[in-house]
Amino acid sequence: MSSLSDQLLKAGLVTKEQVKKAAEKPKPKKVATKKTNKKVRSEQSDLAKFYGERKQQENKEKQEKARKKQEAARLKKEMNEKTNKLISDNLLNDESAEIRFNFVVGTSIKYLFVTEEQQQDLADGKLAITFLASKRSLIPVEIGEKIQKINPKKIVIIPAST
Repeated sequence: MSSLSDQLLKAGLVTKEQVKKAAEKPKPKKVATKKTNKKVRSEQSDLAKFYGERKQQENKEKQEKARKKQEAARLKKEMNEKTNKLISDNLLNDESAEIRFNFVVGTSIKYLFVTEEQQQDLADGKLAITFLASKRSLIPVEIGEKIQKINPKKIVIIPAST
């Protein structure tokens, strides 16, 4: 039994050159595909590496932002505790006071009951008014100035200076 190439040659369907060419082993295309695949994988791994690095950077930035936010909240809490302690330690409100003392906060008029002596001290600039848990509070003006230094956003009214 002869090979298929011999049969095709006898039938005249192919030439001897074509048979020789077909007999030579062609270069495997798989090798080229592997190299191409390596290149594609390399490109994909570079891209994946880039995205991974970018994600890590974004995570670091997010963590830093969260840390700064927590730090700011902690500082604000400490500042509020310090000012509230200053106010409560130096509170001069008198429950028996009967004189209504009016003062302005922003665009609204508020009032506080004071004694005659406290009314005079407010007029002389010796006392200041601030708020502690939404309650109007009388404090010495020096304490009011300290509070303003610690927390400039805290409302402290010094009637004599207005």
